[in-house]
Amino acid sequence: MKPHQILLCILATFAVLAAVCAVGAGRSELVRVPSLESFLPDLPSPTTPDTLLADNDLSIDTIVAIADTLPAEPVEQPKADTTPAKPKIVELPQSLPQTTLYLPHFYTALGKAGEQSVRIVHFGDSQIEEDRISMIIRRRLQDRFGGGGIGLVPMVQTIPTYTAKQTLEQDGHEVPNTTVRRYLSYGPSSMRLKDDNRYGPMAQVAYITEPIDVNIELLRDRVPTYDYSRIRVLCSDSVLVTFTDSAAMRSSTIHFEGEGYVYGISLETPTGVQVDNIPMRGAAGTNFTMMNKQMFADYFRQTNTALIIMQFGGNAMPSIRTQAALEKYVLALRQQIRFLMSAAPNASLLFIGPSDMITTVDGEQQTYPLLPVLDSALATMVGEQGGAYYSLFRLMGGAGSMVSWRDKGLAGDDMIHFTRAGAKKVGEMLAKQLLEDYDFFTETLNDTIAQDTIAHD
Repeated sequence: MKPHQILLCILATFAVLAAVCAVGAGRSELVRVPSLESFLPDLPSPTTPDTLLADNDLSIDTIVAIADTLPAEPVEQPKADTTPAKPKIVELPQSLPQTTLYLPHFYTALGKAGEQSVRIVHFGDSQIEEDRISMIIRRRLQDRFGGGGIGLVPMVQTIPTYTAKQTLEQDGHEVPNTTVRRYLSYGPSSMRLKDDNRYGPMAQVAYITEPIDVNIELLRDRVPTYDYSRIRVLCSDSVLVTFTDSAAMRSSTIHFEGEGYVYGISLETPTGVQVDNIPMRGAAGTNFTMMNKQMFADYFRQTNTALIIMQFGGNAMPSIRTQAALEKYVLALRQQIRFLMSAAPNASLLFIGPSDMITTVDGEQQTYPLLPVLDSALATMVGEQGGAYYSLFRLMGGAGSMVSWRDKGLAGDDMIHFTRAGAKKVGEMLAKQLLEDYDFFTETLNDTIAQDTIAHD
């Protein structure tokens, strides 16, 4: 062979090897394929979250735009423990090893639930789809403090829930969900509102142009829910709404006419606890500041929202590969918390961190290396903002615990998402914690009042 042919052959061989490293690294448990970085250790690591959500449904432009507007103040975090975690059996605790959540606004409101409505708004990612987790919190708190209904639901429910069956009809015939145009503040960019940020409290809105009926029926046989006694519809002034209810208030038909926006339908009671389940598939929790703040503030005020729950982090974790990316994500979430709490000054905040998540690194299954660091950083940040942090990662059992949850049937084979049984377990754990902390709060408050009375006497 001629010299230039030999050179071309060598270069082609290196190109093929590089492609195999880039595509196949860490993807086989039987054959280990090295990463390109293992051959080229001096390659610079990325220092911006440009790839933070590359594999998720949320547009990357969202997280980058928010992060770039934040002050670049340092966040001190412990170094990640990259030692592969050994799978271990998880025994769920009888008494949860969690410090008091301390949600004073919420616990004070619960004490008056017999006289007024107490609203909980639960924002989250796909872990809370189908009303999972939220429905358990709703049931346990309504058992204790009264209330009924399932709270806020979208006009068009594209993902069936455990708690209600929802359909659309025109002229007495069921029609597909695609009959009504929907807009989302998250997910595919093609579903954004043009030149508008008025998505409403569910981060999504439906636009109607012709008469249509929405049928909603509570599912008593699958997940028992208490009856509602009133319906609240959030919509444009140009939309006309009429109702047809069953005698037992277990099902309703809401008729819409006109042209305009429908932001949600709430099945509720005037007193007791209501819990809104607001899942955002693929979201990392960084899209709130892109929406109209006044609409949030109006809803929180009108519904007497006493607790806002944010449950995010899982969608961001796979793309957080550096400390710099982690810090930017935490700062972006801080901005979202400040936005929501300024819209709800009379509410408490509870942030539920990401669960344990398993990935493959050099052929070994282990917890995402920076997940423990993210959990710690979120706990610190939420506490600094006056909120309470619920470490789902630690309560599951820490690094590697998702393997045991999968083995117990509590998590799927992807070892990222909970099964229905796992989501129920998480809901029960959280409801138990909230009730225990409420009792502790009220006992402490009563003791303080008694001591003040004695002191004044």
